[in-house]
Amino acid sequence: MNPIVVVGVLASLLATGAILVLVRPVLGSRMPWPALAVAGATAILTVAVGRLLGAASLEFLVGVSAFTLPVLVLLEAAAIASGADRFARWLVMIVWGLVVFPAALIVPLLATGDCLAPDCGFEDFGAALPLVVSSSAFVLLAWLPAGVHERSEPVRPSNSRAVAATGMLWLATIAWLVHLEGMIDAYSPRIALAALVVPVASALGWLAVDRVRNVPRSAGRSLALGLAAGMVVALPGAVSVGMPWAPIAGLLAGAAAALVFSVNERDVAGLAARWGMTVLTAIAVGFVAPAISGDTVGLIFAARAAVLTIPLLALLAVAAFSVAVSAPVWILVRRHAARERIPEQILVDE
Repeated sequence: MNPIVVVGVLASLLATGAILVLVRPVLGSRMPWPALAVAGATAILTVAVGRLLGAASLEFLVGVSAFTLPVLVLLEAAAIASGADRFARWLVMIVWGLVVFPAALIVPLLATGDCLAPDCGFEDFGAALPLVVSSSAFVLLAWLPAGVHERSEPVRPSNSRAVAATGMLWLATIAWLVHLEGMIDAYSPRIALAALVVPVASALGWLAVDRVRNVPRSAGRSLALGLAAGMVVALPGAVSVGMPWAPIAGLLAGAAAALVFSVNERDVAGLAARWGMTVLTAIAVGFVAPAISGDTVGLIFAARAAVLTIPLLALLAVAAFSVAVSAPVWILVRRHAARERIPEQILVDE
């Protein structure tokens, strides 16, 4: 196995540590052992099935599966924020990890693996489809129990611990994304640059929307939220989308995500579903960016609208599949909902 896989695993652990800091108010004193156990089972299943079917290389399957750990920590936080007890939290993580994620990774790879033409496949260098699209769609139905309402988002200045954790998550994402190339080559600086500038552009887009709409949120918090949302935008087109298209995609994604986050404030939805829709909006922009502005496969290059068909179908199919699988899970979560609520504090809140 390529030694660079170790970099991907370490980056995933670093990202997990950062996310644990950001969601600690939700997790409380709980340790991430359930997420770690499910991540291990997810990796074993995904790698075994993926290699058996010849879907991808061992290094790619291991590297992508390693990043399920921070995603599973976020899913557990989403379940807790939705009132889930211990059984329901395990159920949320197991169903996503052992059903949704492997299918969302392996099935598209097999379906488009033999495709050579630009209009019969899609670009997803950073596995955004199984990691981001499927997980954000999975929490769209995370409604609150009947009669329970979360408080509106508290306005707090950013704090040094949250800023440090966000920076650590950003650094881990860059390292993990670069490692997916499999080696340090001529494309590595391009990948790192995309992972660096796209979140910055997304943060500026988010801040601009907040300022235009007079949202009562500090500039630091708007930038941090935009940065967090923008980290996923660079994943699909880190190799194929160059300058200036990459930051343009980040700017548009950050602006769109800010609109969704601020507008979708119905108490019944809860913060988990709200963030799910926000991230899904951001990644939708990032996922179609290669099909529009990719160096050799995009609409601008190929001048054929057909290059958008498969990416859009893949995005919608994975999101719909994830929502459908999650529906019975969230019904059970509501039945096992805890009576006490916790404050709405999932990202960059003290």
